[in-house]
Amino acid sequence: MSAFLARVRAGLPRTAAEWLPALLVSFILLPLVISGGHLWPYRPNTMDLGVYRLAVEDMVNGHDIYLTSTPVDNLKFIYPPIAAIVMTPLLIGPYFMWQLIWTVLGTGALISVLRRIRVPRGFLLGVVAAGLVLAMEPIRTTMGYGQVNTMLMALVVADLLPDQPGQARRIPRGALIGLAAAIKLTPLLFVVLAFLIWKRRVAVMAMLSFVFFTVVAWILLPKESLEYWSGLGKGEVNTAGPVYVGNQGISGAMTRWFAEDRKTVVVALGIGFAVALVATAVAAWWWRRGEKVFAVGLVGLATCLASPLSWTHHHVWAVILLVAVTAGSTLPGWAVWLGRAWAIWIALCLPLAVLPYGEHRELAYSAGQKLVGNLGPTMGTALILALAVHAVLTWRRSSVRGRPATAETPVVID
Repeated sequence: MSAFLARVRAGLPRTAAEWLPALLVSFILLPLVISGGHLWPYRPNTMDLGVYRLAVEDMVNGHDIYLTSTPVDNLKFIYPPIAAIVMTPLLIGPYFMWQLIWTVLGTGALISVLRRIRVPRGFLLGVVAAGLVLAMEPIRTTMGYGQVNTMLMALVVADLLPDQPGQARRIPRGALIGLAAAIKLTPLLFVVLAFLIWKRRVAVMAMLSFVFFTVVAWILLPKESLEYWSGLGKGEVNTAGPVYVGNQGISGAMTRWFAEDRKTVVVALGIGFAVALVATAVAAWWWRRGEKVFAVGLVGLATCLASPLSWTHHHVWAVILLVAVTAGSTLPGWAVWLGRAWAIWIALCLPLAVLPYGEHRELAYSAGQKLVGNLGPTMGTALILALAVHAVLTWRRSSVRGRPATAETPVVID
């Protein structure tokens, strides 16, 4: 016991150095990020967290959570039913308390991710976290809305990039990916990655976890589960539709380039699915070459591109990709610069900063406005496809020389 207490005391200064800068910036920005908040009196407008709490209230009162709607903004609850069940503690205590707790959880999730992607521990990590909250739009608005994006990213990263490789854990690796996928579906792509990098136990555990949480929801909320899975969350999240410029996935880009009709959306979803599979295969290729952080970030980018509705604050994965291409790596120079350009573009979020949007104004964009509105998903897709071509060419050159394709760089499989 005395040895344990000594380790706790020794770790406190470093923990404080990592947490305090980011928490300070988070709490200052919290009421300023989303319109309608006030710094004094301190009143944040965490509208998405408000949707979560209203949905939980409706759930415990026997109402349909997919009819939940905020009184002012008419926002809907669109997550799988298990999300409402997991969020039941939101009913305990005042809402303001949960606004603060949610901010602490989100900040802690960011710090956890940065630690696992090998940002140096201590004060530097705290400064990096604070800087990302301040400068990275997806992180900043995830916090401001009271969203879950950073927390779900932290669950995935905890399973794929543990603090110490091979370290024994009470929660089996893969279980957290399954929980994240049960809450928001898109992390299922990381199950495919786990299979491709020969982490079969992680992949199987992730699927078992996903099925477990989904079945629990079917048992507790059978009507809502049938409604969700038969229509895959058919509640409207935004009346602006997929053409809304805040939708920075492939479906959003294609509807803005061409037309907002069913045919375009279906084609866009097919292209997004194909790009996601290519990205996952390419990520596995780089994982085996030791670029594990980059691989995780690349699959995270793919989940955003493939999602039918991928709001700007969903792109928290840009943090991982930015760190991967900023730290030393074996990536080709063009990939480093394109990855940086994409991550910085996501951080700036110029489409929402300089373009008119909402009420289908996007349909009247000029060619220049379309370029600005669609550059993010276009650059992300270009990065994935260029990396795929690079992998194929590298394999062919190695085959011609009579060497295995892995001879160029060491393969790491764990």
